[in-house]
Amino acid sequence: AIMDRLKELYEAKTAAQEVVARIDNALSSLDSASSWGIIDLFGGGMFSSFVKRERIRDANSDIKEISRSLSLLNKELEDVNMHLPAEISDAMSDNIFDIWFDNIFTDIRVQGEIKEQMTELKNFRASVIELIEKLSSEIETY
Repeated sequence: AIMDRLKELYEAKTAAQEVVARIDNALSSLDSASSWGIIDLFGGGMFSSFVKRERIRDANSDIKEISRSLSLLNKELEDVNMHLPAEISDAMSDNIFDIWFDNIFTDIRVQGEIKEQMTELKNFRASVIELIEKLSSEIETY
């Protein structure tokens, strides 16, 4: 039974690391969207608008991936009788992951939204890292 528990802890840890990787993807897409958005604000014209929207689309699909990998993590955690930290569950139920960037607001507004989303994701990432540490320390007790 110890081996099973250990295997399940490893699976949960792997799933959590996957979530972090997805968050990092989303952060880098948003970061890029933000840089192109700044160029846009200074009259970057069609091209920078186009690139920014591409990056936002990337971020949207990265964020869908985060949702998917979170559901998997959730299942793996149930196997070891653990739960997602409250702040992650809340985020999931608030659907911060239903992304909205598709209608193109004024650029200034989008810049603000991107910054906010990045802050949310960074906090979120910190919670997942804590969870990974918790799993690691339990793995080490075996």
